[in-house]
Amino acid sequence: MRQILSLLRRRKPRHFALLDEQGRCRMLLSSAGRPDGANWVEVEEARLSWIGRHLPTDCERAA
Repeated sequence: MRQILSLLRRRKPRHFALLDEQGRCRMLLSSAGRPDGANWVEVEEARLSWIGRHLPTDCERAA
């Protein structure tokens, strides 16, 4: 029974930012898993104000 309940629970989504060649945020994504691609970085939260700008240094989540 416990296994069934664990399958039904939603996992807390993780947040990712897609960075361009200059290190600016181009896209934000909330997902259960890491997206494919090398330029995605995991962040603590997703803020729309980051799009087009460099990410704050304290927002990146340590891997």
